[in-house]
Amino acid sequence: MKKQVEKREIEFILHFTRLENLKSILDNGLKTREYLETNNPEAIFNDDYRYDGFKNSICCSICHPNYKMFFPLRQADPKNEWVVIGIKKDIIWEKDCAFCIENAASNNVTSIPLEKRKGKKAFKKLFKEVKGKPTREKLGINKACPTNPQAEILVFDNISSQDIVGVAFQKSDRVKEYEKSHKGFNFVYHKAFFIPRVDWRDWQ
Repeated sequence: MKKQVEKREIEFILHFTRLENLKSILDNGLKTREYLETNNPEAIFNDDYRYDGFKNSICCSICHPNYKMFFPLRQADPKNEWVVIGIKKDIIWEKDCAFCIENAASNNVTSIPLEKRKGKKAFKKLFKEVKGKPTREKLGINKACPTNPQAEILVFDNISSQDIVGVAFQKSDRVKEYEKSHKGFNFVYHKAFFIPRVDWRDWQ
């Protein structure tokens, strides 16, 4: 698995969340929905439900956030701020992960038994051509990006703060604020994570 990740030149995986959750995440790491519902009732969840059925996992993306989920969440209440958290790629081979070729709650994914969504073969399917869509070359995506922009990784474990490599903010003035309060993390203003992927027109 490690060789496959390096072959794809994947630098990190991503998770988006509300700004209000960030301090706790930087201090304590990312926790599963199941853990938070029991131990941190003040946590703010991205949505009220987990339609994929796995509250014992953390949803992550490769290369770019799942903008088809991310954009509607931000539009629902524009005054809220969001962040995109970068996590060490090592998680892919060090932890129990399931690889979903599109949104983890879609019928195409939930119809696949969980165990068949794990392992090297399942990981490689993220990068296969999709029937009825332009080729990866025509989509203009790099080798690290899954073909479907809604492809997800379900990580069946908590993720420690030591595995967080950085945070991308929606607003540039947040960078200095967090550089002062949380040393050791890379904080950036990265507009690209808050807009659709380059091939969005092909997935409308």
